[in-house]
Amino acid sequence: MKSRHSFSKPALLASTMLLSGVAPGLSPVYAAEADKGFSLEEIVVTAQKRESNLQDVAVSVQVLGNKQLEDLNVNAFDDYIQFLPTVSFQSSRPGVAQIYMRGISSGGDGNHSASMPSVGVYLDEQPITTINQVLDLHVYDVARIETLSGPQGTLFGASSQAGTMRIITNKPVIGEFEAGYDVAVNSVSHGEMGYTLEGYVNLPVSEKSAIRLVGWHEKDGGYIDNVPAELNYLGSGITINNDDLVEDDFNDTSTTGMRALLKFDLNENWTITPGITYQKQKSTGVFSHDPEDLGDLNTREFFPTEYDEDWYQASLTVEGKIGDMDIVYAGSYLNRNVDSIYDYSGYAEYLESFGYCYYYDAGGNCVDPSQYVLGDEKYKRQSHELRIESPAENRLRFIAGVFYQRQTHDFDLQWVVPEMNPADSVIEGGTTTWQTKQVRTDREYAAFSEISYDLTEKLTLLGGVRFYKYDNSLYGFNGFIGHCTGSYVDGVFVEDRENGTPQYPCFDTKILDGRKKNSDVLFKLNLTYQIDDDKMVYATYSEGYRPGGVNRARVPNIPGYDEDFVTNYELGWKTSWLDNRLRFNGAAYYMKWSDIQFNFLDFTVSNLTIIQNVGGARTYGAEFDLDFAATENLTVSFSGSYNDAKLTSEYKRSPDSDVLAPPGTRMPYVPVFQFTSSARYEQDIADIPSFFQASLSYTGDSWSNLDLSIREKQHNYALLNLSAGISGDGWTFSVFADNVTDTRAEISKFYPGYPSEVDTTIATNRPRTIGLRFGQKF
Repeated sequence: MKSRHSFSKPALLASTMLLSGVAPGLSPVYAAEADKGFSLEEIVVTAQKRESNLQDVAVSVQVLGNKQLEDLNVNAFDDYIQFLPTVSFQSSRPGVAQIYMRGISSGGDGNHSASMPSVGVYLDEQPITTINQVLDLHVYDVARIETLSGPQGTLFGASSQAGTMRIITNKPVIGEFEAGYDVAVNSVSHGEMGYTLEGYVNLPVSEKSAIRLVGWHEKDGGYIDNVPAELNYLGSGITINNDDLVEDDFNDTSTTGMRALLKFDLNENWTITPGITYQKQKSTGVFSHDPEDLGDLNTREFFPTEYDEDWYQASLTVEGKIGDMDIVYAGSYLNRNVDSIYDYSGYAEYLESFGYCYYYDAGGNCVDPSQYVLGDEKYKRQSHELRIESPAENRLRFIAGVFYQRQTHDFDLQWVVPEMNPADSVIEGGTTTWQTKQVRTDREYAAFSEISYDLTEKLTLLGGVRFYKYDNSLYGFNGFIGHCTGSYVDGVFVEDRENGTPQYPCFDTKILDGRKKNSDVLFKLNLTYQIDDDKMVYATYSEGYRPGGVNRARVPNIPGYDEDFVTNYELGWKTSWLDNRLRFNGAAYYMKWSDIQFNFLDFTVSNLTIIQNVGGARTYGAEFDLDFAATENLTVSFSGSYNDAKLTSEYKRSPDSDVLAPPGTRMPYVPVFQFTSSARYEQDIADIPSFFQASLSYTGDSWSNLDLSIREKQHNYALLNLSAGISGDGWTFSVFADNVTDTRAEISKFYPGYPSEVDTTIATNRPRTIGLRFGQKF
């Protein structure tokens, strides 16, 4: 059993400072009520699984609070992620994204049979970290979004090796009626109109219970054009076009959902809160373009492209007391279904570039090799956590608990060539040339604890530990028709297409059946010194990990992959100045990443993605948040991060292979600099409360891959948003302009892994969007 422990710097910076203001990753920076004095509001977070003042938590936390989310016109992942400069990401379309923190990124992420994410994501108390994608929850009636930087292994476990992001919703309020709604319309430059409808109501049910209902529907207009194009297949001599699919603005999205939470006080000590969240999202077309070969916001597709997702999460939180101890149970069940179809004709173009015909009809004649991928994916996840917490005011205090989670990903992906001979199909009577039909199951069992002791009135020592065990499996089928006709000989699968009889469904052959499991322990050590009531400094040592797993490639001497680990050394500070008018928090850190899980696709090795533990990397970095209530009317804010993340050893796919990246290579999808800056000015005009707001986010350049032979630079970009509005008795009206300069962000560059006429596409952001918003609260 493996164990690691033995038990015996940017040019835009100066100009941006002029805009410094509300936003980036901090919670409310608006001046407090007049009777509380001229100062910043207190920020409450649950970074350590209990409510605390942000300034008292020895963790680097950025927060977007409820008012900020509303003021910044945040609706979805693509909106809020730009205001979290400690987080980098890659994305290809709504509902398909991966996030990273502090330079822990190797690229190649997102494959269904590959590594777990390096950043954990939670909805309230319950984890929603799916195997390869972030749930794109519509953001409305949300109390705050917290990002906890650095390994959070002791409290949050697997996949929180680089950090954790938490979406905290507003909870039912017993004894009060609240309600509100918001409507918005917008117009996208180079594209279509869109709109948003949102509403919530908090209803007292009895003296001891209340229910909070939230609903939303959003329609985002398209802005990518599918332009006329041809494909010339060299092997078969066939030429096709996409005339039937040419369309302007064909990448629209609709999102509909609801959330219901019921809070019931059993007595003065015990409360139960069951809830359910449901969302359906459908997007058509693609969200990437090829400006170099096809022109701005243009792409070429030869088959319809759709992504249809619906999911629900049922949750239950029970909170109570036994003596002076707080008891919390948090459980959830997530069910997510994704149906998709997307063009894969570029691969057919590559195959026929060798001069051979690859697909035939029943008469043996060459046919059109154009193909698409049909996906049917089912995710299920359950999690259970039970913990006990001692009083926070005790000199010696602790939190301890047990945790279990199990998630499965049952996926059926079919590469369909409509013109091929059905006799060659993996699916009986169909035209599927390749199928991946597998079930992946990831399990984690853990026990954890953090204990704090006040050595003096100013000095506190914290120690944390998490014992974990993971047990992951992957079984099923992937291959051509030949893989359906073989059999196992002495435990080895042998193909016999000539003499074999197809075994339908091919999934029954289970040519893949593997398991990977291990157990180990993670540690955390923190020393905090409270300089005075407004200032503290801390030093932290912490660890995080991702579980190992099974490789599905049928290649000799390619075993499963082991855990990878991150070790963090951090110095941080939390400070308030000028009677809490100025707040300045930050951290400097060194991160060591060992046994990196790297995913790669190399057709000379295997036609399937392979994951290997390839060596090490490190990050030197710093992050900070600054808020300033400059006057009673003006609040400003500036947040940023610096990450110098590089390999510390050669990257090779095997001991005897070529060096694909030498030590010192920058890690992919990691901008060296990121920052956000905003300013908000509030003033009565003709006795009408009014506001003006500007926000700017900057993302430095990054690389699209670790392999030097195929990686491309993703250039830096800055996004400017402006808004202004007025308000009255419970109502607000605003106008907004997002991406004022109509910038094309290079979010992700996708290289397909094979030569193609159009070989690289760029996922980009929404063009300039101008809109109106009206809201009312009762």
